[in-house]
Amino acid sequence: MRLVVTFAVLVPLAAGCGSGGHTTSVPGAAASPVQRWIEVEHLPAKAIPGARLFESAGCTVCHTYAGSGTTVLNAPPLTSIGKRHLGVQFQIAHLKCPACVNPGSPMPPSKSLGRKRLHELAIFLEASKGIR
Repeated sequence: MRLVVTFAVLVPLAAGCGSGGHTTSVPGAAASPVQRWIEVEHLPAKAIPGARLFESAGCTVCHTYAGSGTTVLNAPPLTSIGKRHLGVQFQIAHLKCPACVNPGSPMPPSKSLGRKRLHELAIFLEASKGIR
């Protein structure tokens, strides 16, 4: 049993946000929360690819979003990050190198996701204005 618990904890962490990893579906596991996020956040169509990437890349291992996810290492909730109007370019810079933008940040760099996917994530984060 210990091996199963260890595996269940390490797999999501290894696939953490920005690592480029992907989570896999487990029979009987809950469906993706992305559709609910789209509905409660009234996300525009251009933010949906980023929402899907946010979920599949494992960002909810450390961050909460619209009632999904967990808080690890004091990672902030991101449901209403767009209300801060930080801008797409800021979001991309932060995703590429969190410690460069926020010294001491434990968030892993996400530059391996590539320009297109970083842009999708940034659009999603800027569209996230809180549950409406």
